Amino acid sequence: MTNTFRRFGESVARAVLYTPENKEQERSPEERLQQVLDHHIVDIRPRWVGEKSRKVSDSFAAFETEIHRCDPKLEIPHFVIERGKSVVLVGPNGSGKSTLFDGVMGRSNAHFTDGSYGYGKGVHGKETIRIARLDQEEILGAIDDLEAYEVLELAIERFKAQFPVDWEDMDAYDQNMENQEAQQRIEELIGRIGDLFELDTFMDRRVSELSGGERTKMTLLMVLASEPDVLLLDEPTNHLDLESISKLMGIFDLYTKAGIAVVCVSHVEWFLEMVGRDGTIELSMDRQKRQCVSSTSSYKKFKKREQRAPVIRGAIEWNQEHNLKLLHTQPFMAAGRITVKDSPLRDVRFPTITGSDITAFMGKNGTGKTKLLDAMAERSSGAIDWESGLQVAYMPQFWPEDVAEGSLEVFYNWVKDGVNPHSTRSFGRFTKELRDRGFVGDVRNINTRPLSSFSGGEQRLLWFLAASILEGTDMLLLDEPTNHMDQQTMQKIVKAIREFPGGVVLSTHDLRLMEELEADPGKNRQGRGVRNIVFEREGDQTVISESNASPIDYARETIQQSRKRGKRLKMK
Repeated sequence: MTNTFRRFGESVARAVLYTPENKEQERSPEERLQQVLDHHIVDIRPRWVGEKSRKVSDSFAAFETEIHRCDPKLEIPHFVIERGKSVVLVGPNGSGKSTLFDGVMGRSNAHFTDGSYGYGKGVHGKETIRIARLDQEEILGAIDDLEAYEVLELAIERFKAQFPVDWEDMDAYDQNMENQEAQQRIEELIGRIGDLFELDTFMDRRVSELSGGERTKMTLLMVLASEPDVLLLDEPTNHLDLESISKLMGIFDLYTKAGIAVVCVSHVEWFLEMVGRDGTIELSMDRQKRQCVSSTSSYKKFKKREQRAPVIRGAIEWNQEHNLKLLHTQPFMAAGRITVKDSPLRDVRFPTITGSDITAFMGKNGTGKTKLLDAMAERSSGAIDWESGLQVAYMPQFWPEDVAEGSLEVFYNWVKDGVNPHSTRSFGRFTKELRDRGFVGDVRNINTRPLSSFSGGEQRLLWFLAASILEGTDMLLLDEPTNHMDQQTMQKIVKAIREFPGGVVLSTHDLRLMEELEADPGKNRQGRGVRNIVFEREGDQTVISESNASPIDYARETIQQSRKRGKRLKMK
């Protein structure tokens, strides 16, 4: 562990507004970092506005109030952030989640009006209550030209200056002792969090060069180390692997035990189930209003009560034109050991892949799972050979930029070109399929809709629907196939994977998917379960091996051990 983490201090902020225009101005790195942190970590004095009889001692509460920044306004009949509670905030895109978070922080022109609302005291004995927010891209965007260690060193200088120690001033002895203890406590906390998330592996790289998971870890470090009383976390699991997510949950357990309130927004359903144990805040919207409704039900119980219209009618049905002889062969082959360019996969033994089983790639981010899927999907990669006549459908974790920014027709043609460019199934045939299935309600203008107008889960369902109507697919390669999916949509994908007659190779962190496929891999695979291929990093190289443990058992053990490590983090 580098000395950088040991010297990291505590952040105190004044809620100075950060705007994209400010980024363009000529400012020193210190000024840019200060403005970024001031926008994401705020101190607010305890106060109450409105009916005194409704005043509570919680971290924050609001009754019969509204936020007018969005149109229609966000109505809040009852909303409470309790000390030591872990809750989740859910709702469709555009329902007002960012508006609610901004309102609690008193920033970006989001203010409560009318009704009663206010802040209680924090749990750290300060005169103010500290609210820290994770907003990954916004935090790091203004400082992405700096190296990671520079960001932390600049933060250290700024934070320590706010806890001065002057032993020549004997009248300030007690204050000096408190400040010195605060510095030591935060330095130790930063060191432990840095060790836990292995941040020393990327301290010498520029922020702009960091992977999505590394950016998330670095942002979490700064937010968690601020000694917050309230944590507002928007997608804290972004790009994190199963082990890192589990460590984060362990930290939440520790923080809530100390009285810190945690509110999480996430598209990862199983994560919401685990961290939403104390309550669920739901935002709903229509053309007339947005509304915030709080429930003390855990997210797991809350979800069971949801009644949503089916995203499609019926099941995904695969085109039955397949090369059946490939079911009994190894569709991918490699002579001896392989090396995949720009990855830690160097001189590794290629795992056995069968043409009928479900095979799961398990392991940390950065071990090469996606790189190997890329190599398997590319016939001309040179690293891996295909069986004669093999046809593959590959769902990457991220769409190419031109596809992500294009129309639904661009998306369909991209899927078709990747799966079977000779297929006679036109875009018109695809849109008819969507209309017949009643996909996401109103499909009158579906031909011209941009792909980005669909949610992340809907986009991945669209991929399955497109791939399913194309002729001749023998293998599915799926990288995080259920990302951003609610439970109902995920069940459609589970059934599609079960009923696919060929082989499936997938990489996933979704416990729900692993549990479902382990319980029933499909009628063609009964008694064989799901094969588990584990990727483990040893230094700068990855070792690939097949595990006797099922993917779900491997995942549960990883969660249990990693969560324990997070809980062992000491705050004092």
